[in-house]
Amino acid sequence: MLTVISRFCGPLAVLLALSGCGAFPWQDDSKTESKTVPVPSEQEKAAQVLEKKVIAAANQTESNIYFSLGGVTVSRQEKIKLQQHAADLKANPEKSVTLIGFTDDLGSRSYNVAIAAQRVAAVRKLLRSYGVPGGQIRRYSVGNEKTPKACTTSDCRQKMRRVELRYSE
Repeated sequence: MLTVISRFCGPLAVLLALSGCGAFPWQDDSKTESKTVPVPSEQEKAAQVLEKKVIAAANQTESNIYFSLGGVTVSRQEKIKLQQHAADLKANPEKSVTLIGFTDDLGSRSYNVAIAAQRVAAVRKLLRSYGVPGGQIRRYSVGNEKTPKACTTSDCRQKMRRVELRYSE
């Protein structure tokens, strides 16, 4: 009878000991996350300021001619704005305008630069047809190089598909 009890109690003792090990959850201290908040560098702060300026410029509808996705033709509504710009330039020959072409971040870099250049050319052609002398118009195609990284919504991207008219005297 003693051998039966020792045979039964030995494995039972081992099982009890092992079940006790599982009673407390094991926690790996090396994987605990620290709650430190990263401090942006000066370069990151400057990039954020630039991004805000680009978005603010895109929101100035009077000085921007907007385009549809992949589009290079100026809509009827945007032509009306261009006619007002042309009248202002003709009335003030000392003024000049720089046409800056922007695109959204969809598409390759070369595609976006080409689209931006075509949009700038379309706006320039219309200004010239409205009687603005070529000497008052300068061109600059940016593409998507200045598109903010945070610009991922369709509304934001729509505002990036534009030609900005920047005046100087």
